[in-house]
Amino acid sequence: MELRERIIDVSSELFMSKGCKSVTMDEVATANGISKRTLYEHFKDKTNLLDECLLMMEEKMKEVGERAFNGSKSIIELVCLEHENQTDIMINMRIRFFDELKKYYPALYNKMYKRFTDYHKVTTRKFLERGQEEGLFLKGIDMDLVGKMVFEIASMIQNSEIFSLANHSRKQLFRESMVMYFRGISTEEGIKLIDKYLNIKG
Repeated sequence: MELRERIIDVSSELFMSKGCKSVTMDEVATANGISKRTLYEHFKDKTNLLDECLLMMEEKMKEVGERAFNGSKSIIELVCLEHENQTDIMINMRIRFFDELKKYYPALYNKMYKRFTDYHKVTTRKFLERGQEEGLFLKGIDMDLVGKMVFEIASMIQNSEIFSLANHSRKQLFRESMVMYFRGISTEEGIKLIDKYLNIKG
């Protein structure tokens, strides 16, 4: 791994765990075992480093998503695996990071958000089309509308101002909103698979 790539990788973990506002370039240099001068030879400033970290995070997210999509036996299995992998620690860390990013680095946040929504539109359609091909999602659904609904539900359940962890875990929220939403657009076969996973008896 080249030095620049390693700096981005280490710094991403630092920003996610401590927040993008409080982390200084001195801390970044120390965490990477390099001098501050060397750090500035690779990145103009903290904003430039953050921008590169966001791009790397997005690429990793896409890689993980592609592996999960291609490795799952069915689209319902993918939904259930996503539910299974929900953890409050990781989700809340991500929420805090992006809340700070939006507040203190709005230009970076807006760039990232635009890229993410464009990517989401493509992947959601691919996800829904596969579900229809497998006979697990209803054929008559409005792809664009459903895609928007899925995006808004995902955004809503990660909004701490709407849902506090004092009352609900993120895993529970994902189950009661996202999993149940997909159950609502599923065929009888899809519903059976979801109900089997959720241990719901008809």
